[in-house]
Amino acid sequence: SSVGGADEINFNEILLRKYIETVVPPLTTPGDDEQHGSTALCDIVALQALSRRVHYGKFVAESKYQSDPVGYQKLVDANDSEGVMKLLTNDAVEQQVIRRARLKAATYGREPLLASMAPPTTTATTTHSNNSNSNNNNKDEKSDTTSIVAAAAASAVVVAIEAMGNSSEEYKKQGKVDPGVIESVYRDLIIPLTKDVEVAYLFRRCGKEPPPEFAPDRMIRDVLE
Repeated sequence: SSVGGADEINFNEILLRKYIETVVPPLTTPGDDEQHGSTALCDIVALQALSRRVHYGKFVAESKYQSDPVGYQKLVDANDSEGVMKLLTNDAVEQQVIRRARLKAATYGREPLLASMAPPTTTATTTHSNNSNSNNNNKDEKSDTTSIVAAAAASAVVVAIEAMGNSSEEYKKQGKVDPGVIESVYRDLIIPLTKDVEVAYLFRRCGKEPPPEFAPDRMIRDVLE
């Protein structure tokens, strides 16, 4: 909504600083690979994706406001930013997002476990008018498909267990990215900054400027620490 300039909320300043300070270091190694142009392009793509993800918080905040306009208006009128933050927080959903991010990172750049499986056996068929032969062939095909789906599901379970239990050092050897780092990016940057955007949006949506601690050059968690 454009009410009170709520749609103009922009936290790219703190996002850029956090990207440089907390995202890049654990994902890179010290040194100069002299690929400055490619690196700059990758940084731009990553920052655009992060900014888009964080500022989706404005749409989420509008949806939450529409579901309880009286509740949010009352908290904003009382300058209760802590109450607004508490009302918009859904811990269960946040934990689901964090777990999903870790699992996706665990499979990124890894050889699918199904690639090492032997191809399914096929039954040589000859065209017959006999319906029983056709039915048998269909059963063989369904059996092969079921086996592949079952193997894929089992592979996914294995990856999930590994992702939640393996150490960072083990994953550095197995995959392209440490799932723990991606998990921390979501837990310590994306989710809290998105919620800061939501609080700032809701204050403007309700006709007041957000408190100073929700200025676009800081994160509330840093102010409180």
